[in-house]
Amino acid sequence: MLKLNKIDPRYYQLLVQNGLLIWGIMALNIPLSLGNVGIVFLASLLTQYVLTRYYQLVFNPLSAINSTMSILLLLHVTHIAWMVLAIVIAISSKFFIRWNNKHIFNPSNIGIVAVILLTDSAWAVPGQWGQEMWWALLLSGAGLIVIIGYSRMLTTISFLSVYSSLLILRSIWLGDSLQIPLHQMQGGSLLVFAFFMLSDPMTTPNSRNGRIVFGSLVAVLGWVLQFIYFIPNAFLYALALSSPFVVVINNVFSGNKYQWPQPTFWGKYANKIT
Repeated sequence: MLKLNKIDPRYYQLLVQNGLLIWGIMALNIPLSLGNVGIVFLASLLTQYVLTRYYQLVFNPLSAINSTMSILLLLHVTHIAWMVLAIVIAISSKFFIRWNNKHIFNPSNIGIVAVILLTDSAWAVPGQWGQEMWWALLLSGAGLIVIIGYSRMLTTISFLSVYSSLLILRSIWLGDSLQIPLHQMQGGSLLVFAFFMLSDPMTTPNSRNGRIVFGSLVAVLGWVLQFIYFIPNAFLYALALSSPFVVVINNVFSGNKYQWPQPTFWGKYANKIT
């Protein structure tokens, strides 16, 4: 009998992300054609292939496809070239921006943030998923916790806990109805970010305590950027700004680096980069 903790969580993520993308295109009229989706995936896999060949590693498409799906779900562009650039930056960052044999930035996050900062022709729409998918995303996230393990998902759990607490405290401070923070917590994009970007075990701290600290840091910084400085896409920036601190957190709290479940179809070098 196959144990859940032996399942590579990237397959589960792809299943959920694929369902989201199909629903978004068909029900929400997200402006993505099949041709453009194909171009983006081709750019992703080609970048991954070229860089793995350069470093003499086994080609592993799983993480590249995961990153591509996250970018397709959260990034909007006026021209497909910007989406391709985001993908190239995302995949390349895994190979070029590293410390202690671990890439520093969440690939899809840094790809999205970099392109948004580079041009006015790219943007993220936090509210595009609305509240209709909230329960489905919450259940999907719970499934990811089961597969990847509670301990490894502490970044997401601490982020959602701290962020929700800050929203409620702000509402009490302002004398607002508690319906306001409850409404803010029910955005689908918040759960997409928390469960399918922030949770990446390859870029979060190695230790349990470190993951709690990191998730809390992203929540506090995101809240400050959103409600003090009124910056759109606050949590995308918060994750990008917080990611380099993982190096410091790993030095303070010792722990084991995450390894994707083995054996994998792609060979013994699958964990070297991806």
